[in-house]
Amino acid sequence: MPASPPRLRPPPAPKRPRHALSLLAGTAALGLTLTIAPSAGATGMQGHIYMAQCAAEQTTDPRLRAVLDAHPMHLANGGYFPDSGYTARDHDQGEVAHWEPFVQAYIEVFRERYKPPFTPEASQHLAFLMGLAAHGITDSTFDSLLYARAEQVDGGDFDSFDLSMDVFIAHDKPRYFVPEYAYDAQYLSAVFGRVPHPVPTENITQAMTTARTGLSAVAGLLYAGANDYGKRYPWARAHVFEPRTGGSYPHGAAVVAGYYRELMKRLEGDTSADGLLIGTYPDEHRRLATLDPTRADGRVVLFFGHGLDRASIGESVVVTDGAGAVVPAKVAPFRGSTYPNVLTVTPTSKWQPSTRYTVRVAKTVRTLNGASPTKDLELTFETCAPKTPGGDCGEPDYPAPASACPKLDASFKTRPGQEPEAPAEPADAGPPPAANGTNPSSGCAVASPEPSLGALAWLGLPLALAWRKRRRAS
Repeated sequence: MPASPPRLRPPPAPKRPRHALSLLAGTAALGLTLTIAPSAGATGMQGHIYMAQCAAEQTTDPRLRAVLDAHPMHLANGGYFPDSGYTARDHDQGEVAHWEPFVQAYIEVFRERYKPPFTPEASQHLAFLMGLAAHGITDSTFDSLLYARAEQVDGGDFDSFDLSMDVFIAHDKPRYFVPEYAYDAQYLSAVFGRVPHPVPTENITQAMTTARTGLSAVAGLLYAGANDYGKRYPWARAHVFEPRTGGSYPHGAAVVAGYYRELMKRLEGDTSADGLLIGTYPDEHRRLATLDPTRADGRVVLFFGHGLDRASIGESVVVTDGAGAVVPAKVAPFRGSTYPNVLTVTPTSKWQPSTRYTVRVAKTVRTLNGASPTKDLELTFETCAPKTPGGDCGEPDYPAPASACPKLDASFKTRPGQEPEAPAEPADAGPPPAANGTNPSSGCAVASPEPSLGALAWLGLPLALAWRKRRRAS
């Protein structure tokens, strides 16, 4: 087993067309226009931040929980950082940051600079890492299941689907959250260089500023269009927070919680791979929704806490039925990365009703660090019993689990502009802090205060936000 992994370069990503969709937000009097290049899939930045935060509330490791509780803004900034790169001229600034090689490069730089016990500065970088890693894996939980199923059910034009997800979370939860800046552009530039895909610090800063403007627009104005988006994507709106739905935000957060566990091991130099399988569909809270494998929610999806060596996947995944007979199935990496961390398992014929199946990942599978589990990894599940012969599964009739992050779900419910008035400052409060300074809690640079969205709207200032997302699975 090599002491350290080789330097990794992601494979070239096919550039997606940069279409433009002009969206008029609010009334003509507001005059706020967002030019958005639509995605070919994925949830929005607010959804990514939410799942990173929800997973943090589920974290049982007291050391990591203390870090995430102490640096929530670094976690949130990491949660939207990968998509910020799509606002840059260099599309791969966003593409590269989504994949396991970037996560591994971040870990390498971290381990070179910091040793436990971690200083506050190290803890900030650790929290940011958890957020950006959560973003990458939840693109896969969401896209492989909920997005793919929404395409089948809602159909139509999906150009604004990712934006609609952010609108739904702001309006329906409700959740009006815009994180303060908390990131280290120099550190991130060093990580890009390690990949290698050089990105200067000023490009990172500009991208994060543009992306945060988009977050502010959704939380402050665009949420009002939820019902219009709901007419386009009714199934997605009804299921994005449904905990029994594969790929929903509760499902994504549960997978991220397992990812956090494995990332901590990697940060500490633990190369064991016995906890490599961090989440699945189906699982204990989400039963297989159908016997039809042509449906997006009729296939098995496996999520791993480390990138897998493609050469080791081969015939390593086998499906058997209750009698031990092998079930023919197609096994494929969900994403096109050299080191995928998601596999889909699709049988070549329908699942049998009321049948217990086992999906086994052989211990010969290897991570990008060359590590293998000491025993096979397994998922066992049982298919539904249709109410009519030859029929399919109905809507879930089993209890939905309670929220795994109740504190988070009770937060950020005050709409911007409706916050309670702050108490008056004492007469000797002294001068206000400098506009461009340092966040005293994080040590990170703070940008000049932005005018409120209301002020921007009344001034009729057009905002341009390139909402470019990565390609879908190949």
